[in-house]
Amino acid sequence: MPENRGYRHLTFDDRCDIQRLLSSNATMSEIASGLGVSVSSVTREIKRNRRDDGYRVSPTSMVRHCTHVMTCQVKGLCHGCWNRRCASCRTVRCTNMCVRFERDICKKNTAAPFCCNGCVSVPGCHKHRYHYDARAAQKLADSRLVESRSGIDTTSSRFEAMISTVTPLIKEQGQSIAHIWATHRSEFPCSERTFYRYVDLGLGGMKNLDLLAKARYRPRKRRPTAKFCCPEGHTWQDFSAMAEEERLTTVEMDCVEGVRTDSKVLLAMLFKRISFLLVFVLEEHTQACVEETLDSLQTLLGCEFPSVFPVLLADRGHEFQNHGRIEKAGRTKLYYCEPGRADQKGAIENCHRMVRRVLPKGTSFDGLTQSDAALIASHVNSMPRASLRRASPFDLARHVLPGDLLEGISLQQVAPDDVCLRPTLITRG
Repeated sequence: MPENRGYRHLTFDDRCDIQRLLSSNATMSEIASGLGVSVSSVTREIKRNRRDDGYRVSPTSMVRHCTHVMTCQVKGLCHGCWNRRCASCRTVRCTNMCVRFERDICKKNTAAPFCCNGCVSVPGCHKHRYHYDARAAQKLADSRLVESRSGIDTTSSRFEAMISTVTPLIKEQGQSIAHIWATHRSEFPCSERTFYRYVDLGLGGMKNLDLLAKARYRPRKRRPTAKFCCPEGHTWQDFSAMAEEERLTTVEMDCVEGVRTDSKVLLAMLFKRISFLLVFVLEEHTQACVEETLDSLQTLLGCEFPSVFPVLLADRGHEFQNHGRIEKAGRTKLYYCEPGRADQKGAIENCHRMVRRVLPKGTSFDGLTQSDAALIASHVNSMPRASLRRASPFDLARHVLPGDLLEGISLQQVAPDDVCLRPTLITRG
């Protein structure tokens, strides 16, 4: 017996084998064994894709398909049968007039093999006939696959209800489809992937430009920077040599800048294991402001600071180049990414995209306060993530991070439907 093929569609060659085996009067079990599929698969294939040949029609005689055709003695059902049996009538079909009519059904079509292949009585048979033909079966199967993937597989009312729920969350609050499906999955009649396909087709008044992930970003203009010589023991190679468990405790760190004339910047810190983001407003883009922020966190957490921020990973920006001020008294360990390798801290780069939905390129940061930064972080951390099995970073942070940290920087969890990643968040907040 061939090896079990698993959940795969039958091919044209398989259907040719079925036709050949049916013609040789093979049983369902023998056909299934030859193809390496279950008996129910063969049965279902024949019943779904057999060709309906109907009744045999002759130009000189009417079709006779009553069970009692050979023994029936009924006469006079019509004007042409007043003196002979209606069963022998060749001019009028009396089956619709006779109360004793009982359709003669072939047992080969209601039980295995469910078709007339291999039957020696086919040439003169007057019963309803079915024939399994490989080419016709393949054509039917292909058309069924196409039809199952076209149009909208739901009722109009359920589709309209889904669109009315999704549209304001995407267009007004800037939520992603992954976020919406994590919250409303049980209410919607389709999967997340199917909804993307509906948007591509322009159904429901949605279009690709409404989806944030479809928007394109302008290429970044790189400014020449002074070459920084990474100190020994702080390189990316040193970081990669650490144990996997130790690297999972890493907190990635980076700065988000506004317009060039701004003095303020945002310092973003991401707990990689739980995707939890902290955002702080720095009054100036300097090493002293970064050190001041870490000092305030150490004051807030006390002796817990080294366990909460054991390893920091940053790029080679000038604000992070003084590792001695950041690692003050051994409170943490700082490592640097390689030049031009933002992918080495890709988690925080992805979080920057969410922050940029609220603060697009060209937005001035000089008017931002720490409460604005906490508001942005609260909404970003309240989004369910597929990487966290549909949980939000806030759900995990309550079990991993000290409560003093969340309360000390005024982070509050937001209801999923209230999450907003649009510029209106700051003005509304």
